[in-house]
Amino acid sequence: MRKIIFAISVIAGVFLITTCTHKPFPIPKSAIITPPPIDSTHHDTTSTVPDTSVCFQRDVLPIFIGSCAKPGCHDPITNAEGYDLSTYSNIISKGLVKYNSSASYLYTICVSGEMPTYPTPKLDSTQLSFIKRWIEKGAPNDTNCIVYCDTNKYTFAVGVAPIMQKYCYGCHATAVAATSGKGVILDTYSGVLGQAQNGKLLGDLNHLSGFYYMPLGGAKLSDCQITQIKKWIDNGALNN
Repeated sequence: MRKIIFAISVIAGVFLITTCTHKPFPIPKSAIITPPPIDSTHHDTTSTVPDTSVCFQRDVLPIFIGSCAKPGCHDPITNAEGYDLSTYSNIISKGLVKYNSSASYLYTICVSGEMPTYPTPKLDSTQLSFIKRWIEKGAPNDTNCIVYCDTNKYTFAVGVAPIMQKYCYGCHATAVAATSGKGVILDTYSGVLGQAQNGKLLGDLNHLSGFYYMPLGGAKLSDCQITQIKKWIDNGALNN
């Protein structure tokens, strides 16, 4: 009898164990966390990618040199209102708050149109954008800037006029040429043509002895830019 009772107990225990075993609860795919792939080149994935499309020496300094650091204004000699805007160290010394263009006096006074003063042309939207973006990325002293230039593009409209606009209009636009540009006008085709024909354009830009070193107070144009202008002249200096 005891053997029978023991056997019944064993069978009953096995039955309970098998009937109380649950199937694994399915885990929804949304709850599965897949680890990100290992990136050996970037460790801080939350950092903001810097704006590399604006460079101080290439895009920003020419604006200050051409429109602000002119004789009688904010050049080293005049130093109007204590501002010499001819060098990086002077530009960031006051009136500029890194990473905050809206708090930077040098920027807001240009946005408002208060500076540059007449007859110097006001800064256009492209120039204001360069200054703003440069400040917002910390106003670094970028020196090794890539100059976007193609010596095969040397027509007046595509190769020459944009160079004149970027580096020369501040002193040689029609409205200011008489007071700050010694009467030399470079914002018209006829004005540039006259300087090309008398040899002064290339002499000034090449910093040759006996000529003015242009842009005044700024760095010499790149070899590529000077080649564009030379090829335009050599091909007849056409209004093309």
